[in-house]
Amino acid sequence: MNKELNNLIEKADKIYQKNFTNETYFERSIFINWTCSIADCKYCYLSTKPKHKQGIEPKAIRSKESILAEVLLCKKMGWHIGYITGGLRVESVEYLTDLLKKINLILDKKIMMNFGPYSKSEIVKLKPYIKGMGSAIESFNEELHNFICPSKPLKSLLLFLKNLQEENLQKLITIILGIGEKKEDLDLVIKKIKEYDINQVQLCFLKPIENTIFAEVPSPDPEYMAWWIAQLRINCPNLIIKVALVKDRIGDVELYLKAGVNGFTRFMVLSDLNTKYSRELEEGCQNAGRNLLGYFNKLPQIDWDKEVNNLPFEEELKGKIKLKLLQYIKRINKNFQLEVNS
Repeated sequence: MNKELNNLIEKADKIYQKNFTNETYFERSIFINWTCSIADCKYCYLSTKPKHKQGIEPKAIRSKESILAEVLLCKKMGWHIGYITGGLRVESVEYLTDLLKKINLILDKKIMMNFGPYSKSEIVKLKPYIKGMGSAIESFNEELHNFICPSKPLKSLLLFLKNLQEENLQKLITIILGIGEKKEDLDLVIKKIKEYDINQVQLCFLKPIENTIFAEVPSPDPEYMAWWIAQLRINCPNLIIKVALVKDRIGDVELYLKAGVNGFTRFMVLSDLNTKYSRELEEGCQNAGRNLLGYFNKLPQIDWDKEVNNLPFEEELKGKIKLKLLQYIKRINKNFQLEVNS
Protein backbone atom coordinates (compact mmCIF):
# COMPACT_ATOMS: atom_id res chain seq x y z
CA MET A 1 0.00 0.00 0.00
CA ASN A 2 1.38 3.41 -0.90
CA LYS A 3 1.95 6.07 1.75
CA GLU A 4 -0.82 8.35 0.48
CA LEU A 5 -3.48 5.63 0.75
CA ASN A 6 -2.15 4.49 4.12
CA ASN A 7 -2.48 8.04 5.51
CA LEU A 8 -5.96 8.33 4.03
CA ILE A 9 -7.05 5.08 5.72
CA GLU A 10 -5.60 6.13 9.07
CA LYS A 11 -7.58 9.36 8.91
CA ALA A 12 -10.76 7.54 7.91
CA ASP A 13 -10.34 5.00 10.71
CA LYS A 14 -10.11 7.77 13.31
CA ILE A 15 -13.26 9.40 11.94
CA TYR A 16 -15.08 6.06 12.03
CA GLN A 17 -14.07 5.45 15.65
CA LYS A 18 -15.30 8.91 16.60
CA ASN A 19 -18.76 8.35 15.12
CA PHE A 20 -19.48 4.62 15.50
CA THR A 21 -18.98 1.67 17.85
CA ASN A 22 -16.44 -1.10 17.26
CA GLU A 23 -19.15 -3.47 16.02
CA THR A 24 -19.50 -4.72 12.47
CA TYR A 25 -22.11 -6.95 10.93
CA PHE A 26 -23.18 -9.10 8.01
CA GLU A 27 -26.26 -7.80 6.24
CA ARG A 28 -28.33 -10.21 4.20
CA SER A 29 -29.94 -9.02 0.97
CA ILE A 30 -33.21 -10.94 0.58
CA PHE A 31 -33.83 -11.59 -3.12
CA ILE A 32 -37.50 -12.16 -3.91
CA ASN A 33 -37.20 -12.79 -7.66
CA TRP A 34 -34.75 -13.61 -10.45
CA THR A 35 -36.19 -11.58 -13.29
CA CYS A 36 -36.68 -7.93 -14.27
CA SER A 37 -39.02 -5.87 -16.43
CA ILE A 38 -36.09 -3.68 -17.56
CA ALA A 39 -33.32 -6.27 -17.88
CA ASP A 40 -30.90 -4.16 -19.90
CA CYS A 41 -28.41 -2.86 -17.31
CA LYS A 42 -25.20 -3.87 -19.06
CA TYR A 43 -23.37 -5.22 -15.98
CA CYS A 44 -26.28 -7.23 -14.50
CA TYR A 45 -26.78 -10.99 -14.82
CA LEU A 46 -30.54 -10.39 -15.18
CA SER A 47 -29.79 -8.78 -18.54
CA THR A 48 -28.82 -12.27 -19.76
CA LYS A 49 -32.16 -13.75 -18.63
CA PRO A 50 -35.63 -13.58 -20.22
CA LYS A 51 -37.23 -10.19 -19.59
CA HIS A 52 -40.33 -10.10 -17.39
CA LYS A 53 -43.34 -8.74 -19.27
CA GLN A 54 -45.58 -6.58 -17.11
CA GLY A 55 -49.17 -7.77 -16.86
CA ILE A 56 -48.12 -11.41 -17.14
CA GLU A 57 -47.93 -13.64 -14.06
CA PRO A 58 -44.25 -13.68 -13.02
CA LYS A 59 -42.55 -17.07 -12.96
CA ALA A 60 -39.05 -16.50 -11.58
CA ILE A 61 -40.13 -15.41 -8.12
CA ARG A 62 -39.64 -16.96 -4.70
CA SER A 63 -42.49 -18.26 -2.60
CA LYS A 64 -43.43 -16.17 0.42
CA GLU A 65 -42.69 -19.08 2.76
CA SER A 66 -39.14 -19.31 1.40
CA ILE A 67 -38.57 -15.58 1.95
CA LEU A 68 -40.10 -15.61 5.44
CA ALA A 69 -38.10 -18.68 6.46
CA GLU A 70 -34.89 -16.90 5.44
CA VAL A 71 -35.91 -13.79 7.37
CA LEU A 72 -36.50 -15.83 10.54
CA LEU A 73 -33.21 -17.67 10.08
CA CYS A 74 -31.30 -14.40 9.72
CA LYS A 75 -32.93 -12.97 12.83
CA LYS A 76 -32.03 -15.94 15.03
CA MET A 77 -28.48 -16.18 13.64
CA GLY A 78 -27.85 -12.53 14.49
CA TRP A 79 -27.46 -11.31 10.91
CA HIS A 80 -28.92 -8.00 9.80
CA ILE A 81 -31.43 -7.82 6.96
CA GLY A 82 -30.58 -4.89 4.77
CA TYR A 83 -33.52 -5.01 2.40
CA ILE A 84 -35.64 -7.04 0.06
CA THR A 85 -34.48 -6.76 -3.52
CA GLY A 86 -34.63 -8.23 -7.02
CA GLY A 87 -35.56 -7.15 -10.51
CA LEU A 88 -37.68 -4.04 -10.93
CA ARG A 89 -41.46 -4.03 -11.47
CA VAL A 90 -42.05 -7.75 -11.18
CA GLU A 91 -44.38 -7.89 -8.16
CA SER A 92 -47.35 -5.58 -7.60
CA VAL A 93 -47.39 -2.98 -4.84
CA GLU A 94 -50.16 -5.02 -3.18
CA TYR A 95 -47.98 -8.15 -3.18
CA LEU A 96 -45.03 -6.22 -1.75
CA THR A 97 -47.21 -4.64 0.93
CA ASP A 98 -48.43 -8.03 2.14
CA LEU A 99 -44.89 -9.46 2.11
CA LEU A 100 -43.48 -6.48 4.01
CA LYS A 101 -46.22 -6.73 6.65
CA LYS A 102 -45.24 -10.33 7.32
CA ILE A 103 -41.51 -9.58 7.41
CA ASN A 104 -42.13 -6.73 9.86
CA LEU A 105 -44.07 -9.10 12.14
CA ILE A 106 -41.12 -11.52 12.24
CA LEU A 107 -38.52 -8.84 12.89
CA ASP A 108 -40.61 -6.47 15.03
CA LYS A 109 -39.28 -3.63 12.89
CA LYS A 110 -39.41 -2.24 9.39
CA ILE A 111 -36.78 -2.89 6.73
CA MET A 112 -35.86 -1.29 3.41
CA MET A 113 -36.65 -2.05 -0.23
CA ASN A 114 -33.90 -1.88 -2.85
CA PHE A 115 -35.25 -2.33 -6.36
CA GLY A 116 -35.02 0.91 -8.28
CA PRO A 117 -37.15 3.96 -8.94
CA TYR A 118 -40.78 3.90 -7.82
CA SER A 119 -43.33 6.64 -8.47
CA LYS A 120 -44.41 9.07 -5.76
CA SER A 121 -47.83 7.39 -5.48
CA GLU A 122 -46.23 3.96 -5.06
CA ILE A 123 -43.84 5.28 -2.42
CA VAL A 124 -46.79 6.69 -0.46
CA LYS A 125 -48.57 3.31 -0.54
CA LEU A 126 -45.46 1.45 0.63
CA LYS A 127 -44.35 4.04 3.19
CA PRO A 128 -46.24 2.62 6.22
CA TYR A 129 -44.39 -0.71 5.89
CA ILE A 130 -40.79 0.37 5.20
CA LYS A 131 -38.12 2.51 6.79
CA GLY A 132 -36.67 3.48 3.44
CA MET A 133 -35.95 2.59 -0.17
CA GLY A 134 -32.96 2.33 -2.41
CA SER A 135 -31.66 1.75 -5.87
CA ALA A 136 -28.46 0.92 -7.69
CA ILE A 137 -27.35 4.31 -8.96
CA GLU A 138 -24.29 2.72 -10.61
CA SER A 139 -22.79 6.15 -11.26
CA PHE A 140 -23.85 9.79 -10.90
CA ASN A 141 -21.99 10.51 -14.13
CA GLU A 142 -25.08 10.91 -16.33
CA GLU A 143 -23.46 9.93 -19.62
CA LEU A 144 -21.90 6.79 -18.13
CA HIS A 145 -25.02 5.85 -16.17
CA ASN A 146 -27.39 6.20 -19.10
CA PHE A 147 -25.08 4.12 -21.29
CA ILE A 148 -24.90 1.37 -18.67
CA CYS A 149 -28.64 1.46 -17.80
CA PRO A 150 -30.57 2.85 -20.81
CA SER A 151 -34.02 1.94 -19.41
CA LYS A 152 -33.25 3.41 -16.00
CA PRO A 153 -32.05 6.96 -16.78
CA LEU A 154 -30.31 8.90 -14.04
CA LYS A 155 -33.01 11.57 -14.20
CA SER A 156 -35.61 9.05 -13.00
CA LEU A 157 -33.39 7.98 -10.11
CA LEU A 158 -32.77 11.54 -8.97
CA LEU A 159 -36.54 12.17 -8.98
CA PHE A 160 -36.95 8.96 -6.96
CA LEU A 161 -34.44 10.20 -4.37
CA LYS A 162 -36.21 13.58 -4.22
CA ASN A 163 -39.56 11.86 -3.61
CA LEU A 164 -38.06 9.74 -0.83
CA GLN A 165 -36.62 12.90 0.68
CA GLU A 166 -40.03 14.58 0.62
CA GLU A 167 -41.59 11.54 2.32
CA ASN A 168 -38.86 11.57 5.01
CA LEU A 169 -37.78 8.01 4.24
CA GLN A 170 -34.24 6.67 4.51
CA LYS A 171 -32.31 6.47 1.26
CA LEU A 172 -29.85 3.81 0.10
CA ILE A 173 -27.77 3.89 -3.08
CA THR A 174 -25.44 1.34 -4.62
CA ILE A 175 -22.33 2.52 -6.46
CA ILE A 176 -20.64 -0.03 -8.71
CA LEU A 177 -16.90 0.38 -9.11
CA GLY A 178 -15.19 -0.78 -12.27
CA ILE A 179 -17.81 0.15 -14.87
CA GLY A 180 -15.92 3.17 -16.17
CA GLU A 181 -16.02 5.70 -13.35
CA LYS A 182 -12.97 7.77 -12.41
CA LYS A 183 -11.63 8.98 -9.08
CA GLU A 184 -12.61 12.46 -10.21
CA ASP A 185 -16.26 11.38 -9.94
CA LEU A 186 -15.90 11.30 -6.14
CA ASP A 187 -16.80 14.99 -5.76
CA LEU A 188 -20.08 14.46 -7.62
CA VAL A 189 -20.94 11.42 -5.48
CA ILE A 190 -20.32 13.36 -2.28
CA LYS A 191 -22.37 16.30 -3.59
CA LYS A 192 -25.35 14.03 -4.33
CA ILE A 193 -25.09 12.23 -0.99
CA LYS A 194 -25.43 15.56 0.78
CA GLU A 195 -28.01 17.01 -1.62
CA TYR A 196 -30.42 14.10 -1.19
CA ASP A 197 -29.62 13.29 2.46
CA ILE A 198 -28.56 9.78 1.52
CA ASN A 199 -28.20 7.60 4.63
CA GLN A 200 -26.48 4.49 3.26
CA VAL A 201 -24.08 3.75 0.44
CA GLN A 202 -23.30 0.24 -0.70
CA LEU A 203 -20.12 -0.18 -2.74
CA CYS A 204 -19.88 -3.10 -5.14
CA PHE A 205 -17.11 -4.32 -7.42
CA LEU A 206 -17.98 -4.99 -11.00
CA LYS A 207 -18.38 -8.74 -11.32
CA PRO A 208 -17.66 -9.94 -14.87
CA ILE A 209 -20.78 -11.71 -16.14
CA GLU A 210 -20.77 -13.96 -19.18
CA ASN A 211 -22.68 -12.59 -22.20
CA THR A 212 -22.38 -8.98 -21.03
CA ILE A 213 -20.03 -6.26 -22.32
CA PHE A 214 -18.07 -6.65 -19.08
CA ALA A 215 -17.47 -10.39 -19.46
CA GLU A 216 -13.71 -9.91 -19.92
CA VAL A 217 -13.31 -6.80 -17.75
CA PRO A 218 -11.39 -7.50 -14.52
CA SER A 219 -12.73 -6.35 -11.16
CA PRO A 220 -10.93 -3.35 -9.64
CA ASP A 221 -8.27 -4.08 -7.05
CA PRO A 222 -8.96 -3.92 -3.26
CA GLU A 223 -6.93 -0.75 -2.74
CA TYR A 224 -9.18 1.07 -5.19
CA MET A 225 -12.21 0.02 -3.13
CA ALA A 226 -10.40 1.10 0.06
CA TRP A 227 -9.69 4.51 -1.48
CA TRP A 228 -13.40 5.07 -2.19
CA ILE A 229 -14.41 3.86 1.27
CA ALA A 230 -11.92 6.12 3.02
CA GLN A 231 -12.85 9.17 0.95
CA LEU A 232 -16.56 8.67 1.64
CA ARG A 233 -15.90 8.18 5.37
CA ILE A 234 -13.77 11.33 5.61
CA ASN A 235 -16.22 13.51 3.67
CA CYS A 236 -19.41 11.98 5.14
CA PRO A 237 -18.57 11.02 8.74
CA ASN A 238 -22.05 9.73 9.68
CA LEU A 239 -22.77 7.86 6.44
CA ILE A 240 -23.47 4.11 6.70
CA ILE A 241 -21.04 2.47 4.27
CA LYS A 242 -21.33 -1.18 3.27
CA VAL A 243 -19.31 -3.32 0.88
CA ALA A 244 -20.32 -6.34 -1.15
CA LEU A 245 -17.99 -9.12 -0.02
CA VAL A 246 -17.37 -12.21 -2.16
CA LYS A 247 -15.28 -15.30 -1.40
CA ASP A 248 -12.14 -14.23 -3.20
CA ARG A 249 -12.20 -10.89 -1.34
CA ILE A 250 -12.64 -12.22 2.20
CA GLY A 251 -8.97 -11.54 2.92
CA ASP A 252 -9.58 -7.84 2.26
CA VAL A 253 -12.18 -7.35 5.00
CA GLU A 254 -9.59 -5.96 7.45
CA LEU A 255 -8.54 -3.33 4.91
CA TYR A 256 -12.14 -2.29 4.23
CA LEU A 257 -12.99 -2.05 7.93
CA LYS A 258 -9.95 0.09 8.67
CA ALA A 259 -10.94 2.33 5.75
CA GLY A 260 -14.24 3.03 7.51
CA VAL A 261 -16.83 0.46 6.47
CA ASN A 262 -19.74 -0.23 8.84
CA GLY A 263 -20.72 -3.67 7.58
CA PHE A 264 -20.77 -5.98 4.60
CA THR A 265 -23.22 -7.84 2.42
CA ARG A 266 -23.32 -10.49 -0.35
CA PHE A 267 -21.30 -13.11 1.61
CA MET A 268 -22.83 -16.46 0.53
CA VAL A 269 -23.49 -17.30 4.13
CA LEU A 270 -25.43 -20.58 4.09
CA SER A 271 -22.81 -22.46 2.11
CA ASP A 272 -19.86 -20.72 3.75
CA LEU A 273 -20.64 -21.19 7.45
CA ASN A 274 -17.94 -22.99 9.43
CA THR A 275 -15.48 -22.97 6.53
CA LYS A 276 -12.11 -21.35 5.89
CA TYR A 277 -14.02 -18.34 4.51
CA SER A 278 -16.08 -17.72 7.65
CA ARG A 279 -13.02 -18.20 9.86
CA GLU A 280 -11.00 -15.78 7.74
CA LEU A 281 -13.89 -13.34 8.00
CA GLU A 282 -13.89 -13.45 11.79
CA GLU A 283 -10.11 -13.15 11.90
CA GLY A 284 -10.13 -10.11 9.62
CA CYS A 285 -12.72 -8.38 11.80
CA GLN A 286 -10.69 -9.11 14.93
CA ASN A 287 -7.51 -7.78 13.31
CA ALA A 288 -9.37 -4.57 12.47
CA GLY A 289 -10.48 -4.21 16.10
CA ARG A 290 -14.12 -4.93 15.30
CA ASN A 291 -16.61 -7.20 17.04
CA LEU A 292 -18.46 -9.23 14.40
CA LEU A 293 -22.11 -9.71 15.34
CA GLY A 294 -23.92 -12.99 14.71
CA TYR A 295 -23.00 -16.65 14.30
CA PHE A 296 -20.64 -17.87 11.57
CA ASN A 297 -18.55 -20.67 13.05
CA LYS A 298 -20.86 -22.05 15.73
CA LEU A 299 -24.58 -22.63 16.02
CA PRO A 300 -26.97 -21.19 18.61
CA GLN A 301 -29.36 -23.56 20.36
CA ILE A 302 -32.75 -22.74 18.86
CA ASP A 303 -36.09 -24.52 19.02
CA TRP A 304 -37.14 -23.82 15.43
CA ASP A 305 -40.58 -25.40 15.80
CA LYS A 306 -41.30 -23.09 18.70
CA GLU A 307 -40.03 -20.06 16.78
CA VAL A 308 -42.32 -20.78 13.83
CA ASN A 309 -45.30 -21.68 16.04
CA ASN A 310 -45.00 -18.27 17.73
CA LEU A 311 -45.36 -16.41 14.43
CA PRO A 312 -48.72 -14.60 14.06
CA PHE A 313 -49.60 -16.34 10.80
CA GLU A 314 -52.24 -18.85 9.74
CA GLU A 315 -51.34 -22.50 10.32
CA GLU A 316 -51.02 -23.34 6.63
CA LEU A 317 -48.38 -20.68 6.08
CA LYS A 318 -46.51 -21.67 9.25
CA GLY A 319 -46.40 -25.25 8.00
CA LYS A 320 -44.88 -24.13 4.70
CA ILE A 321 -42.34 -21.94 6.51
CA LYS A 322 -41.28 -24.93 8.64
CA LEU A 323 -40.62 -27.03 5.55
CA LYS A 324 -38.48 -24.33 3.95
CA LEU A 325 -36.67 -23.58 7.19
CA LEU A 326 -35.82 -27.27 7.55
CA GLN A 327 -34.12 -27.18 4.14
CA TYR A 328 -31.97 -24.23 5.23
CA ILE A 329 -31.09 -25.83 8.57
CA LYS A 330 -30.04 -29.07 6.84
CA ARG A 331 -27.67 -27.10 4.61
CA ILE A 332 -26.16 -25.35 7.60
CA ASN A 333 -25.86 -28.50 9.70
CA LYS A 334 -24.11 -30.27 6.82
CA ASN A 335 -21.25 -27.78 7.06
CA PHE A 336 -20.82 -28.39 10.76
CA GLN A 337 -21.13 -32.17 10.42
CA LEU A 338 -18.50 -32.21 7.67
CA GLU A 339 -16.20 -30.26 9.95
CA VAL A 340 -16.65 -32.78 12.76
CA ASN A 341 -15.85 -35.72 10.47
CA SER A 342 -12.83 -34.17 8.78
